[in-house]
Amino acid sequence: MRERLEKELAQATADLKAHMATWDYAFAMAGGCHSGRDHPVHWATHARTELLTARCRELRAQLAEYEL
Repeated sequence: MRERLEKELAQATADLKAHMATWDYAFAMAGGCHSGRDHPVHWATHARTELLTARCRELRAQLAEYEL
């Protein structure tokens, strides 16, 4: 079970890193006044980022249970 979770975490982390390396992510996360960060075109990118981040967080929590 632990090995499966480690593999899933590695894949989820790789997916998140690949997502964060895209231009879509760069534009969606731009900062500053009137940057367009909250523009509706970026909502899907924000949602995907949150989904991938939550998946990594879940897997880390599950793995932490094995370390107790």
